[in-house]
Amino acid sequence: MKAETKRLWMVIAVFLLLSALGQAEAAEYFPKFSSKTLDGKDVTNTVFSGKKLTMVNLWATWCPPCVQEMPDLGRLGRAMPEGTQLIGLLLDAGDSKAVKEANAILSQAKADFPQIRPSKEMTSFLDSVAAIPTTFFVDSEGQIVGDAVVGSRSEKSYRAEIEKALKQLR
Repeated sequence: MKAETKRLWMVIAVFLLLSALGQAEAAEYFPKFSSKTLDGKDVTNTVFSGKKLTMVNLWATWCPPCVQEMPDLGRLGRAMPEGTQLIGLLLDAGDSKAVKEANAILSQAKADFPQIRPSKEMTSFLDSVAAIPTTFFVDSEGQIVGDAVVGSRSEKSYRAEIEKALKQLR
């Protein structure tokens, strides 16, 4: 092969590589938000900054699989690995009857991890969620780690998902 042809192929290869890198998917972040917990405390996206990994579980009181997994989440929430935390995001928190029902569900399940009300800043992000329960893993910068976990899981299964997400951070 002539030197010019080799050079041309090299330029094409570099161009294709740079094009592929430019098309790489941008990191997805949990939206910046300002909201309140179910018990009225202010909370913002800075809630992620204090932990290496945050597990965010989206649920609603009208969702049987969400309610079914709550005891497992309660146990998990009390024994999260060091540097991690569990947060719930109650999707029907705009309804005072649902909040009362959520508090009863959480109490019965002994699930005392923080519960956040959705905020306007979360709307477009939450609109992309196809089913609940859905669980996201978020790093200390607010970046989503790995794929969302869709559907209810056991405590053991969630522990495996946490380990998987932590490995992605290393």
